[in-house]
Amino acid sequence: MPLRGWDAANSAAPLVQDVSWQEIAKMKIKGNGLECDIQFSKPDVEGWMRTTVNVMAPSFEGVFTCTVEIRELEVFVEALKRLEASIGQDCEASWGNMEGNIEFQFKLHKLGGLSGAYKFSPNNFSLGPTLSGDFESDQTYIAGWVKQAEEVAANAS
Repeated sequence: MPLRGWDAANSAAPLVQDVSWQEIAKMKIKGNGLECDIQFSKPDVEGWMRTTVNVMAPSFEGVFTCTVEIRELEVFVEALKRLEASIGQDCEASWGNMEGNIEFQFKLHKLGGLSGAYKFSPNNFSLGPTLSGDFESDQTYIAGWVKQAEEVAANAS
């Protein structure tokens, strides 16, 4: 028996907009084998940013939400800057958020190549399911990644 005063055939549940979620900036990590868009919200009072990760890898596409703390983002910026400063040399850098949802490993080759590995999970990595893989890129992408990450960090402050 339908509820009185509610016409199920002609009504839809009202959509409630989450006003706490306001995208401030986004960045893209892209290469052969991975396209990853990461959108960050304004940080809450403790510095946590709601983060939406949109991943496209061979034979897979998915979206999940996690949290990244401002200081974690700053560490990511530092890792990318270290790669940028090492162009023309062999260098490795890695980053992951402390909640265990996003992880990148970068290996810069002195001849200009950049190989990377990624691991994503909507939950902590130890709680299952994960997507992991490798990608190849060119060192010319690093400057753009640095700029985007710096803009996110600046907008979060």
